[in-house]
Amino acid sequence: MKKVIAPLFHDLLLPKGVIKDALYSVLRNAILEGRLAANSRVPSSRALAEMMSISRNSVIAAFDRLMAEGYLETRKGAGTFVSTNAPEGPLNGTRPLTHVTQSQSIDGQINPDIAALRPLWSESHKEASTHRLFTVGVGCIDLFPHELWGRLLARIWRQSRRELGLHTHVAGYAPLRRAISKYIQATRGVNCDEGQVIIVNGIQQALNITAQALLSPGNEVWLDDPGYNGARGAFSSVGAIVRPVRVDDNGMDIHDGILQYPDAKLVYTAPSHQFPLGGTLCLSRRLALLEWAQANQAWIFEDDYNSEFRYATRSLQALQGLDKHQRVIYTGSFLR
Repeated sequence: MKKVIAPLFHDLLLPKGVIKDALYSVLRNAILEGRLAANSRVPSSRALAEMMSISRNSVIAAFDRLMAEGYLETRKGAGTFVSTNAPEGPLNGTRPLTHVTQSQSIDGQINPDIAALRPLWSESHKEASTHRLFTVGVGCIDLFPHELWGRLLARIWRQSRRELGLHTHVAGYAPLRRAISKYIQATRGVNCDEGQVIIVNGIQQALNITAQALLSPGNEVWLDDPGYNGARGAFSSVGAIVRPVRVDDNGMDIHDGILQYPDAKLVYTAPSHQFPLGGTLCLSRRLALLEWAQANQAWIFEDDYNSEFRYATRSLQALQGLDKHQRVIYTGSFLR
């Protein structure tokens, strides 16, 4: 049987760049476009290197990559060929996207409650990308002790080299959880030990875990009005019904919430520093909320947002510290 080598190889032109990558791209595109058909024989690495006046090592590297991705295959005693079952598209996502019309959009498949939040999220990201004076939630970067912080990080890194290569506990690094439990006991009056502390990457993950673990579609959730839209999105994503509860100078109006939505499964609130108005939930409302939650077997998600920042008086003890029936999920952050 006569072996035929496609004439394409005599006319190959490599684009600028690393030769092995350029050759890989040219051959892959030729296969995808059908200029190199399935079962076409490919020149040997030595022959192709001589034909193109390039290093044989570059050809071997390109061939190895094409074979690893399924474009080429070797046949014992016969040589290298275009694979019979070559992929129909690039495996590295470099094929340009085609235009998607409105009728092809997946918007209609997204949860309507989540889709309704898209304009708010877009506006939030837009604001976060701009540099403005008095930006909410951003400290004075100039006053941060960067050099001291860097030295502390380096010292801890040197002391923890072994731990860095190991899997940690699913709830987080045990010494960190121990330190956090002692800190929030002393500063916020939280009743807990390290076994009750879980390290997450932020308030949004805490909300998502809580929503997935405790809520079912159709459950009602109280949310401060106005309040944190990130919480609304987390609860809506599991099919819960978010019920707005009005806010005044004393925080969330607990009595109004009980009157309107007595069967709610969960309450989200920031009792120490309500977002965005900044009010503090008064003691009488805290006790009323705890009593209602116990009587109705409801959960309270306490977002201890910015509780450390006070100008004149100390903040009230965390709501969790007043809870005698373990109905409160306490969350805090070192972000600010």
